Amino acid sequence: MRVLVLGATGFIGGAIVRGLEGVDLRVLCRDPARLEQVDLGVQIDPSKVRTGDLGDPASIAAAAEGCSHVINAAGIVSPAAHARALKWTHVAGMENVINACRHAGVKRLVHISCTDVTLDNHDRVHWDELKPVPGKPFGPRAQSLQLAEDLVISASDHQLDTVALRGSWVWGPGDTSRLPALCAEALDGGIRLVGAGKNYLATTYIDHLVEATRSALTAEDCAGRAFHIIDPVFQDAREYFAALSEALGMPRPRDGKPFGIAWPLARVRGEGAAELLQRGKSSLFDFSSACGKLDYDPQVSFEQALEALAGWVADRGGVEAVAALAKAPPGAHTVDAQVKAAGGD
Repeated sequence: MRVLVLGATGFIGGAIVRGLEGVDLRVLCRDPARLEQVDLGVQIDPSKVRTGDLGDPASIAAAAEGCSHVINAAGIVSPAAHARALKWTHVAGMENVINACRHAGVKRLVHISCTDVTLDNHDRVHWDELKPVPGKPFGPRAQSLQLAEDLVISASDHQLDTVALRGSWVWGPGDTSRLPALCAEALDGGIRLVGAGKNYLATTYIDHLVEATRSALTAEDCAGRAFHIIDPVFQDAREYFAALSEALGMPRPRDGKPFGIAWPLARVRGEGAAELLQRGKSSLFDFSSACGKLDYDPQVSFEQALEALAGWVADRGGVEAVAALAKAPPGAHTVDAQVKAAGGD
């Protein structure tokens, strides 16, 4: 088995590369020099690194040549990213990945999706993977994620198996996606809850997602399906953010405006509404299908996960140093060079 990983310089992709140590790996990244800046935890043979991105189908096809499996872990976490960047990365990028897999004769594509494909102004409690959103999911990011996942699932056939794994609020050591902004928010007076934070919050510890990805590479009878990959911990937002803050030595979370007040304000302002839904509406997903089909059996306790994260933050120089890693969300200009390189308008 030879596996190509897309998005290896990101939080999830980097963790997958670490978790696949010993497997014959190839990685595709826009800037190979970034591999030296990212703490992958393993050495990547330079001869196995390919240069390219999701906007360049030729580079994906060339990287996938000779590979039996592809893992797509590339994506945009921030709901504040520009709609053009989201569509280019998630939708056009997914089409390019699927076409490249077919061209290279790849047997299985594992796509790292997200429970935000069902994000909307409602509680998602005891939701399984077959329960649809009553309408479109909320916001450009969620809609682009849903379109990408739909492309993956519908592409599955006798030549190419496809599997989608839906994490929810993915967290853990190596998180340079969501954690920096949370640390900065905490240092500014505490992580802001929605109301008193009594809504359920489903999470996915990074090691659990990595193990599910390993299983999805070879599991039988899972093609053309999406699976929830969720921590076996049922807690509300206050409990999660309080435990996170205590473990990292940050101020305790603070109460915010009740959802009924915060929601219309966010809609009027035109910003923060998608993150408000992520933090303020209950999410509790059924992951029994993953247990049955992927032998998903999360082994890391919540306390062990917090300890590992605290150790990583300390190694990076503390909460202030991690907060400094916060990046602006991708804007429309970030895809211009990719569009031009791909021959677009």
